[in-house]
Amino acid sequence: MASATPPARLNRTLLFLIGLVLLAAGVFGLLFGTGVLRQVLPGIDPSVPLLPAGLTLPEWAPWVTLAVAVVVGLLALRWLLAQARRRPRTSGWTLPSAQVAGRDAGTTRIHSDHAADALAADIESYDGVQRAAAALVGDRRRPEIHLDVTADDGADLAALRTRITDHALPRLRSALDIESGRADLVLRLAEAKEHSRVG
Repeated sequence: MASATPPARLNRTLLFLIGLVLLAAGVFGLLFGTGVLRQVLPGIDPSVPLLPAGLTLPEWAPWVTLAVAVVVGLLALRWLLAQARRRPRTSGWTLPSAQVAGRDAGTTRIHSDHAADALAADIESYDGVQRAAAALVGDRRRPEIHLDVTADDGADLAALRTRITDHALPRLRSALDIESGRADLVLRLAEAKEHSRVG
């Protein structure tokens, strides 16, 4: 089972790029402050001011600085909003038409929330399971399945995970004619206040 959260790839990319920039800035500052950079590049003098004393900035400089700050702020806001979108929205699905005596028996439509409720009810019928919540999102043939299961204290989480993987999920895929899909399973112990994430 694999976790699929949309912001994860964005977070990894942004954090990697920001980390590279900060690392480069830190290495440059360290080399500059210790004088190593001066030995490599003799033209660099730590005692020389970064900006000339009589420098006068053009009139448009503050406006460019403001524009850059606004762009950076909007990108940061976009990043924050991405954190709240943990998974795509649920949607309605159209199941393949059944054939009866060689004739089309009609089209079946089902909302993914209803299929998720049936999956959660199936898991809740297992011994040792107190509560189960499910969500099915994405394309019907390859949906993302998100499960959050609370088990009794002392329950065998490994056995429960195996039963969900070998029984509940295959039943769901068979009922909906699902080819494959990614699943994210969180198992919790009710009274111990501790949980185990399996994925």
